[in-house]
Amino acid sequence: MTFEQASKILSERQNFIKKDGLERVYAALKNLGNPHEKIRAVHVTGTNGKGSVCALFDSVFRAAGYKTGLFISPHLVDLTERIKIDGCEISKKKFAALFDEVLKAGPDLSFFELLTCMAFLHFEREKTDIAVAEVGIGGRFDTTNVLPGPELSVITSVDYDHEKYLGDTIAEIAGQKAGIIKRGGICLAPVLSEAARGPVLREAALKEAQAHLMAPTFSAAGYDWARGRMRLRHKKTGEELDLGLMGTGQVSNATLVYEGIAILNGSGNFKISKASIAEGFARVDWPGRFQVLNRGGTVYILDGAHNPEAIKAFAATFEKSPFKDKGVVFVAGFLNDKDHLSILGTLAPYAAKVIFTKPPSERAVDPCILADEFSRLRPAAEIEVQDDIEAALASGARTGTAVVLGSFYLVGVALKVLGDRG
Repeated sequence: MTFEQASKILSERQNFIKKDGLERVYAALKNLGNPHEKIRAVHVTGTNGKGSVCALFDSVFRAAGYKTGLFISPHLVDLTERIKIDGCEISKKKFAALFDEVLKAGPDLSFFELLTCMAFLHFEREKTDIAVAEVGIGGRFDTTNVLPGPELSVITSVDYDHEKYLGDTIAEIAGQKAGIIKRGGICLAPVLSEAARGPVLREAALKEAQAHLMAPTFSAAGYDWARGRMRLRHKKTGEELDLGLMGTGQVSNATLVYEGIAILNGSGNFKISKASIAEGFARVDWPGRFQVLNRGGTVYILDGAHNPEAIKAFAATFEKSPFKDKGVVFVAGFLNDKDHLSILGTLAPYAAKVIFTKPPSERAVDPCILADEFSRLRPAAEIEVQDDIEAALASGARTGTAVVLGSFYLVGVALKVLGDRG
């Protein structure tokens, strides 16, 4: 089977109905020799920030000399981004061979189920020292939750998103995410709201697991806006670290990784120095999160923020930036399962010029609908509609600074058009 053939079959399975159960996945993994039982892993869920946390863990582990596996979603440009060994994407040849093998082991698996089984099989065969796995949606019924006993279960945040699958309240959503906590395991999370904290602590108590809720260890000590990087300062020691990511939300993400590494060191199973943490933080590469690119004299800020919590975090970072005073144009597009009215309300104070476009998905919201809604929120705004993303980017370039946000699908196409995957 070729990579193109594998991609076509996967694409056809993206709209499989999600079932509340993992029986099909366990059966396929059994046919493959149960690779998920043979890998050590850090398992990460959360409404926002889980990709950044995964990338940071992976970067620190590699800096410490460990062989790593990384499984993330979504991808921005190529499917191969989802499965990495030591920071390098799986080759298309290996991807196709793994896909063929997993499809035979589980012919009725969905898009994400196939990819998860491929990743775990690949990590087991590559003999990774540690794998970092990002949950797709929720946690309790997510395919990645077949991992029997991760070294750490991490919850990065709890807010509204994917309510169709996870529930309509914060407590319900938290309960789904807390489902990744394993018996006798260790759970790490930020200080959560009262509504989210209760379900997480109850799940931990039920499974006799440790639960660590961490207030931010760091504060932001400075920003390098031109390169999309920031500097962190440890609140107790005053130690400063460079971080290859940008954004107010990254302070919490960095805290979870820093404290998570301390827990792993304390277990005796890992030995990771502060120098390795500093190197991993500085070297981390995670595109599409307040990513700053300069192309032909235009500054592009790419951010996949696509739900109310993420947009608020983007706005908090943008408010601190020098970009907000530069006549920025926003290039925005959303999927129809997102609360785009709330998102537009948060953006309205900052967006005097907006180009609405269409992410490459059947679930994309009609940009004309977005334009009508935004015109009611900010009647004096300059609003343009471009179905073609390349045309939208070209139009946005005329202002000198353009923000692309609202969907990782949209950011992925922008990265491809701009000729930079990060």
